[in-house]
Amino acid sequence: MAQNTVSTEVTANTTITTTAETVVATLSGVSTSGPGRKIQLKGEAKITTGASTTALNLRIRRDSLTGTVVDESNIVQIEAAAGSTEDHDISCEDIPAGEIFNATYVLTVQGTASSADNTCVYAYLEATTS
Repeated sequence: MAQNTVSTEVTANTTITTTAETVVATLSGVSTSGPGRKIQLKGEAKITTGASTTALNLRIRRDSLTGTVVDESNIVQIEAAAGSTEDHDISCEDIPAGEIFNATYVLTVQGTASSADNTCVYAYLEATTS
């Protein structure tokens, strides 16, 4: 069975309001060729941190901001000072029960202990189906 990869790249800044979970990339057009097929998901976000941010929580969700979290969230500690830009990534696998057609996945970011907004300056989300 041939693999199919779809991806999206977001180069416009997205404001992540203090501790609110925010969509930074939306990927549509994910389809499988039958039930039980694996979908490998990879996301990347470059974040400029706001004041007091101690960690970032990256998630990939089905459908939308309120959709089911795929696999688990990825909490990463901030290593640089506020106002610095850091790269963060997440990868996971989704195995839908049935065949899907033109599904949507979103990459979200949420700051921890943020007293000022964070900014996503670049985001990438990719899905490979087999």
